[in-house]
Amino acid sequence: MVIYTLHSRLPNAKADEFYNFMTNVPAEMYANWLPEEHYEFHVVKRSNNSPKGDLFYFDQNIGKKYRMKFYAIIRVANKPNRIVFQMRKLGINLPGYLELDFSDTDDGLLLTETLRIGLNGIGKICDPFIKIVYGKRFYCVFGEHHKREWQNLSEIMQ
Repeated sequence: MVIYTLHSRLPNAKADEFYNFMTNVPAEMYANWLPEEHYEFHVVKRSNNSPKGDLFYFDQNIGKKYRMKFYAIIRVANKPNRIVFQMRKLGINLPGYLELDFSDTDDGLLLTETLRIGLNGIGKICDPFIKIVYGKRFYCVFGEHHKREWQNLSEIMQ
């Protein structure tokens, strides 16, 4: 399994605001959130337990080489501190998760973003293939994107 965890401290940001944005994306704010890298992020279908179970569509570039275009279901929605998206393609839930953990501090928001891709048990035999695509080069680009992405969101939410 590939696991990448990144941390950011965002001054003047609040966990509740970030949580609300990520579960109910205002189109006008999204249009200003890294428009050269982010193309679409919106709710496709609300669930009975919304936001848990809501289906989203993501389309963004992470750097110039990595295009992340997929659906995602919110698996965990603990307001205001945690959201977990599970990736989905062609109607199939994939073994890929984006975990966002927010916590308010005296000097702003502490954000932890974790990307998990891969299987446990016998499925670990796929790890070498996953690491070919999502290896060290991806991690570097992902880290740079993380800094730009969350700092920019913090600014447009002010």
